Amino acid sequence: MPAKNFNKKLISVTESALRVRGWEKNNLPIEQSALALDLFLVIAYNSIIGKPLTLKLLFYSLGFSEAGIRKHLRRLLKEGWCSLEGADHDKRLRRVVAAPKMIEAVESYVQVLQNEFGQQVAMELERSRVDVA
Repeated sequence: MPAKNFNKKLISVTESALRVRGWEKNNLPIEQSALALDLFLVIAYNSIIGKPLTLKLLFYSLGFSEAGIRKHLRRLLKEGWCSLEGADHDKRLRRVVAAPKMIEAVESYVQVLQNEFGQQVAMELERSRVDVA
């Protein structure tokens, strides 16, 4: 591939990534933090697939300090992005469940990604629907 064409594609993708990051900063509770974005996405994903994580599994799955996760989780809870619910089989276990506000934000996020990165995202979503079914 000629360098000039590669640079045009690279510039285009980079501009799209910057627009997505701008949308994230304005619409998601992430405070320009990788931890906050990971926490947000993990909570949303596990709620969407119907398997919300317990606090313990959430802390374990993210690979960040428990104190850092707790800080961002408290904010998400306070702002109504998610809630803590007792597990059906053991009320001592608390699961972190996405609130409708979080699910709606993820739906908007997916739309932004599709607008910026087009068919690639749409094909991945379609493939994931087939995998889940």
